[in-house]
Amino acid sequence: MLAELKERAQVTIPKSVVNKLGLQAGDQFEVVVRRGEIHLVPVVVYPKAKIEKLEKLAALAESQLASGEARVFDTADDAIASLRSGA
Repeated sequence: MLAELKERAQVTIPKSVVNKLGLQAGDQFEVVVRRGEIHLVPVVVYPKAKIEKLEKLAALAESQLASGEARVFDTADDAIASLRSGA
């Protein structure tokens, strides 16, 4: 499959690739060069406020785990059952 570099350094991704990967207008990519090849890696970009909230939740979880406050499950099935029961 060929793609052409346009005058303003734009490349059109073939429709078959867009469909296969479920890409949409506005999706973002990391551009990586490896051994002379260009790789476009789809990425998800989160707002800084969302990342900060997730960091706070992770810190709280680590703190609860270290202090013994966090519930620990023997299996993933046990954790899922707990979530479903609301316990």
